[in-house]
Amino acid sequence: MQPLLQRADDGRRTGWLILLIFSVLAVGIVTAGYVVYQNFEQRYRSEMESQLSVIAELKVDELVRWRKERLSDGGLFVQNLTISALVRRFLEKPEDAEARRLIQTWIEKVQAADKYDRVRLLDTQGVTRLSIPDDQHPLSATVYQRIPEVLQSGQETFQDFYRDDHDQRIYLSVLTPLHDAADTNRPLGLIELRIDPGVYLYPFIKRWPTPSRTAETLLVRREGDAAVYLNQLRFQTNTALNLRAPLNLRTRPAAQAVLGREGIMEGKDYRNVPVVAALRTIPDSPWSLVARMDAAEVYAPLHERLWMVIIMVVILLFATEASVVLIWRQQHARLYKEKYWVSEALRQEQILMLALMQNVPAYIYFKDTASRFLRINPFLAKFFGVSDPAQVIGKTDADFLPAERARRALADEQEILRTGQPVVDIEEKTIRPNGSVSWELTTKLPLRGPAGNIIGTCGISSDITARKRAEEDLERSARQLQEKSAEMEQFLYTASHDLKSPLVTVRTFLGYLEQDLPTADAGRIEKDLGFIRAAANKMARLLDELLEMSRIGRVVSPPVKVTVGTLVDDALDAVAGRISGRGVQVQVADRDVTLYGDRGRLAEVWQNLVDNACKFMGQQQAPRIEIGVERREAETVFFVRDNGIGIDPRHRSKVFGLFEKLNPRAEGTGIGLAYVKRIVEFHEGRIWVESEGVGQGTCFYFTLPRAVDKSNEGEKR
Repeated sequence: MQPLLQRADDGRRTGWLILLIFSVLAVGIVTAGYVVYQNFEQRYRSEMESQLSVIAELKVDELVRWRKERLSDGGLFVQNLTISALVRRFLEKPEDAEARRLIQTWIEKVQAADKYDRVRLLDTQGVTRLSIPDDQHPLSATVYQRIPEVLQSGQETFQDFYRDDHDQRIYLSVLTPLHDAADTNRPLGLIELRIDPGVYLYPFIKRWPTPSRTAETLLVRREGDAAVYLNQLRFQTNTALNLRAPLNLRTRPAAQAVLGREGIMEGKDYRNVPVVAALRTIPDSPWSLVARMDAAEVYAPLHERLWMVIIMVVILLFATEASVVLIWRQQHARLYKEKYWVSEALRQEQILMLALMQNVPAYIYFKDTASRFLRINPFLAKFFGVSDPAQVIGKTDADFLPAERARRALADEQEILRTGQPVVDIEEKTIRPNGSVSWELTTKLPLRGPAGNIIGTCGISSDITARKRAEEDLERSARQLQEKSAEMEQFLYTASHDLKSPLVTVRTFLGYLEQDLPTADAGRIEKDLGFIRAAANKMARLLDELLEMSRIGRVVSPPVKVTVGTLVDDALDAVAGRISGRGVQVQVADRDVTLYGDRGRLAEVWQNLVDNACKFMGQQQAPRIEIGVERREAETVFFVRDNGIGIDPRHRSKVFGLFEKLNPRAEGTGIGLAYVKRIVEFHEGRIWVESEGVGQGTCFYFTLPRAVDKSNEGEKR
């Protein structure tokens, strides 16, 4: 009897020990799941905050540029002596129909060109002397009250968002003082350029660069102890200049933004809905900007990941529980029927694991210490390209995966077996047996036997290909958005600057022409027309070349295979007159290299470079141009070399700039090399210039990876 009681007592102690082991393992599994989720949450929050920050910065940069352009338009009046003289003449003699007509023509052009809602000419008392459009709408009291301040400052001034007394609509205005050309201390009046924010400003603020159900941009400013919303909001109507947020609301992003806070914050918006927001202060303005999304939309992927972690933890807990139950039953069966209970425990474990592994949409496997598969679920079998999971049992990753991926998997599992520590959140790029590419997120854990020793590994993987592609698309979109924004800003600034010069010339000499026509002074009329004609021709050339540059990458002919020799011949035919007139000797080598692309667009690269070389030969007695191809490692490099005037090393950075001309008196618009650069970059290439200095000649090198026919190139080698 004693031995039986002793065995029963030993069985009870063993049961408590098994329960303790299960508790420890359960705590470890839950902790590992928690760590996995926390790591993902930190990375995801960082990515979303970075996205909001980028969007907020782009919006701020555009608003700063827009304000500068509006003030610059006002500055044109301050510095224009012609308009000042006409205004003085009109104000002193209102019945002067000719002065009125000239001023009206000038204002109509400004109003139409820059899309201002209304342009007014006011005297120093605030009386409207001329308005385009011409109607009887009175001047807003808000603008009227600013007149003394603007006249005293002598500077163009922004009148921020205000509601008009007459039509109750919201406007902004640029107020520009006019002074007597003969006496700059004497104010004549001022010009009001009124802006309807609904035409450009509100639509720009409303736009969001990526699809979103709740994303929104808010523009606010401080008025007393409240933040005032300046634009119409997405989820509430009639909000501009009406909706206010008290500054003592610490959770309201709009209130915190006008108090000067910048960065990322979580709070509640005007609907009292939790949001994540990026706050920015807009320089040189009373405005602050809030770029926000509902927290529910931001954190939706986190909830999905949480469920996946929960499923993984539940599976491991079930597996651990099944193992513990098996051990307990094995111990308990010593007193009764050991074989029966062990058999039953195994059967129950298999049923449980089979149910879980059949229905969980993830890749699940168990391996022994030699990394051989003991069990896998149907999802992993399908990934390996087999129909029956049993076909995988006893095999290793090396039988199904590329050698490098199989080696990494084995290394991870051996580290688990050595240290007993889990390996979590392994993101790997995989080439499937069918050749397709996918991404998996894997967590690996050690499997322990009844004695606590490690008997193998367990892994669970999920396909995150869609998420990775979405992340790559988002990152690429953000990068392209930044690049395009910077490129567009530079393009618009340069185009505006170079186009405004001939436009001002046309406007000015049209004014002179209107004055000279009544006198019938043929000499002065012809001179006026000459200036106007030259400016118009320059503007037409600029516009034509800008239009052609904008078509690069969009308007193309069907791609064809063509040799470099053919492209060079096309280019030389196009500039044959300049080559012959200058007496240039052209040498062409490596004519047989084959390219694939738009023949006309590719030929324009050589055409512009040869034309440029001819123009800058200087006084060279034996002008020469060499055209050829070099092979540098795996790269094909084309070149156009001349023995002309060369380039000062200090000016190399300006060579490819839009409208850049190192010699202002040189013919052309300065767009040729910028045009070449755009074509090269469209073909994923690069272009650079080398020169020993002034008088040492110049060589332009460029690559066209997208156009090089690799098979033909291989045959040539």
